Amino acid sequence: MLPIQTINPFLQQASVFWLQAHHESGEHPMTLLQQLEHSNVFNVLLVALILGLVAKKLNLFGGIDEHRQKLAAEVQAVELQKKKALEQLEEAKRKTSGLTEEINEILNSARASAEAMSHQILSDARNESAKIVENAKKRMELERRAAIKELERRLLSDALADARTELASQLNAADQKRSVESFLDELSQINGGQR
Repeated sequence: MLPIQTINPFLQQASVFWLQAHHESGEHPMTLLQQLEHSNVFNVLLVALILGLVAKKLNLFGGIDEHRQKLAAEVQAVELQKKKALEQLEEAKRKTSGLTEEINEILNSARASAEAMSHQILSDARNESAKIVENAKKRMELERRAAIKELERRLLSDALADARTELASQLNAADQKRSVESFLDELSQINGGQR
């Protein structure tokens, strides 16, 4: 059945219509049942009754309440999510508040480490370059000594060649042989002493 709140406006309208009809006609008042038979109010009430039954059968009024409850539940869920999001935002703000100071400490530490590394690298590079220069000086000295020995050997060889030529023109074959042997003995003594 329809709730009384739904039927009440129709009943009020029917009463008003009945009273107006009675008053305007000047006739004897008809009974309510007669009045309803002659008016469309009966039809309207019948249609309202049928619509109420159909609405109840299809649970239209309950569907609205269910929909309202679902919306209320969704609103509560959204409010809960909003509250959680605000809590997370506050947590993030709290965590990041000291982040700037921590970043500055890390940067200062990195700068100090970089400067120390720079000084160490420069010191190592200076030491390495000093070693390279020292090794180069040693190689130059060795090459100079080798060049002097090579020059002495060439000069000696040239002097021998010149001496042979000179001796060959002044000495006979036996003297030449003795001179060469004597010279070679001296030369082997000189070379043996320097080794």
